[in-house]
Amino acid sequence: MPRPSFQFYPGDWRQNAKLRRCSEAARGAWMDILCVLHDSDEYGVVRWPLADLARSAGTSLKLARELAEKRVLKGGDSGDVRYDYRPRHAGKEGDPVTLVDGCGPCWFSSRMVRDEWVRQQRGRGTRFSDENQPANKSGPKAIPDTTPSRTPKPPIGGESGYGPSSSSSSSVSTVEDKSSTAAGAAGGVSDPPAWWPTRDRYGRVEGEITDKIAFDLGRIVLGRAAGGQVQRMRAAYSGDWRAVVDFLLQAHEKSDPREWFAGVLKRAERDQHLEPKHAIYPVETHH
Repeated sequence: MPRPSFQFYPGDWRQNAKLRRCSEAARGAWMDILCVLHDSDEYGVVRWPLADLARSAGTSLKLARELAEKRVLKGGDSGDVRYDYRPRHAGKEGDPVTLVDGCGPCWFSSRMVRDEWVRQQRGRGTRFSDENQPANKSGPKAIPDTTPSRTPKPPIGGESGYGPSSSSSSSVSTVEDKSSTAAGAAGGVSDPPAWWPTRDRYGRVEGEITDKIAFDLGRIVLGRAAGGQVQRMRAAYSGDWRAVVDFLLQAHEKSDPREWFAGVLKRAERDQHLEPKHAIYPVETHH
């Protein structure tokens, strides 16, 4: 189903040097062309001659050519047409991704194509993605199997995890209780559930990471009231659940996970963005 609208950034419109070089008439024609590109089946791209695109947008071929000459409208009526995008995250550049490839005629808006790719990557792994929808929507909703592969042991230090239960405990048991208190406060588990995130040989979080995994991990590591901190860390990293899980796994290894995670979150919100201990890379695309 076509989307009825697209985002418009006034600051980008006014500060784009290429667009500022165009005449007022050409800038108005660009808005009409953007509407055509938005309605295209291949979002942001039309594989028509420039004359057809101008006619569809209700503008003159002269103005469309001006936009193409100033590199506002990308593409060509003939020859190879290609647009590569190199994603960036946490100050690192990922591998280039080819977003437009083929022969002319092909015309596109690089911003529309790039934003659409980013939207699709962020949509993967959420509960709204195609991969996470029930196979039969008309039938009864399947109940997920949450039974762990092995019977988990109780959290270290008990549910409360706030120190020794008796003041008459020996000095040895007091030391043991104090060491287990920090892990117990985080809900540490000695036998993690089947969905527990893992790392690859490079230390990166691997596998599909969903919002449910991030929130469940947050409740285990930080406690039941961890939802707010998890959401704030996600916002600090532009909606990247994998970065959130990376920090939660690091916090789980600390003596006081709550205090450590709170400190990282504070710096992340202040600095936008804090570099994770393990590199977080863009989601890989599958061709």
